Amino acid sequence: MAIAIITDSTAYLSTQFIHDHHNLFIAPVPVLWHGKTYTDMVDITPDTFYPELATSADMPSTSMPSLGTMTDLLDKAQEAGYDDVVIIPMSKGISSFADTLHELDDRTAPRVHLFDTNSTAGGNNLLVSLAVQLADEQFSINEVLQGLTTLRDSMTIEFVVKDLTHLQRTGRISNTARILGSLLHVCPVLTMDVHGNGKITPMAKERTERRALDDIQRIMNANTELPYAAVVFDGNHATAKARWVDQLKTKFPDLAIDTSFIGPAIGCHTGSGVLGIAWAYDAQAIINQLKAQH
Repeated sequence: MAIAIITDSTAYLSTQFIHDHHNLFIAPVPVLWHGKTYTDMVDITPDTFYPELATSADMPSTSMPSLGTMTDLLDKAQEAGYDDVVIIPMSKGISSFADTLHELDDRTAPRVHLFDTNSTAGGNNLLVSLAVQLADEQFSINEVLQGLTTLRDSMTIEFVVKDLTHLQRTGRISNTARILGSLLHVCPVLTMDVHGNGKITPMAKERTERRALDDIQRIMNANTELPYAAVVFDGNHATAKARWVDQLKTKFPDLAIDTSFIGPAIGCHTGSGVLGIAWAYDAQAIINQLKAQH
C-alpha cells in the first residue's frame, strides 16, 4: 500500500528534498503582516522576511493552514494513488493546528494518520525525512508510525534566541511570568518539551551565545551514546550556524549533521538570530531495527 506524507511548511525542508520526493505534500503556513496574508516559503522567504522584520514597526503573526488546504492535499494524494497519509504537523503545544486536524480522522480515502510530533522546525525536519524514507522503502503504515515514535521519543531540541521578546509577544513561550524579567536581557537557552506537552520552556541563561551553545553541547555529550543524527538550524544567523556545525563535527565526529533554517512562519515568533539543534536516534538505525522485525 502506498503511503504519502503531509507536513506544514515549518519543517523547513530543502527545496531539493521536496522536489525529489513525490509522496511528500507541504501545507504552507499563512503569515499575516502589513494587512496582507503571505504564504510561508512561497511569497515570503527568509531573504525578504528578516530584513523587513528588523525595520518594521508592524509585527507579523501567523495563522494555520486551513482544513480546505488540507483537504485539497488529501485529494491530491488520493488522485496520485496513495492509500494512507501520515500528517506530521507542528507541535500542538505551540499551535492549535494539530487539534483541528482531528476533523479529518474519519476520512477513509486516503486513510489519515495524525502523528503527534511535540516538535517543529529542525525536529519535524528529522521526522519528515524519516517518514519519507520509510514510505519510499515500502514499510507498512504501522511500521512508519512505529519508526516515527522511536525517533520522537529519542529527540531533544535546544535553541538559543537573542531575547524572548517575540516569543513573549506571540504567546509561544510557557510558564515564564516569574522568570521573564531575568531572561530578557541575557542569551536564553530554550527547549521544546518533546516528551511532554510540546511547549517551549527556558532551561538556562547565559551572558553570551558562545556560553549558551556550550551548555547545549554539554547536554549532547551526555545524551549521544547511541547512533544519533542532528539538524542544526538558524534564523538569519547563517555564519554562526556554519561555525557551530564545524565545532560539532570536531567534538562529535560520529554524529550525522544536516542543516536547516527558521523561515518566516516560525521567525514571527522567535525573531532574528536563532541558533539551535534537534538531535535524535539515527534514521538508518531505526530502519535497521524495523527490518530486523521482518
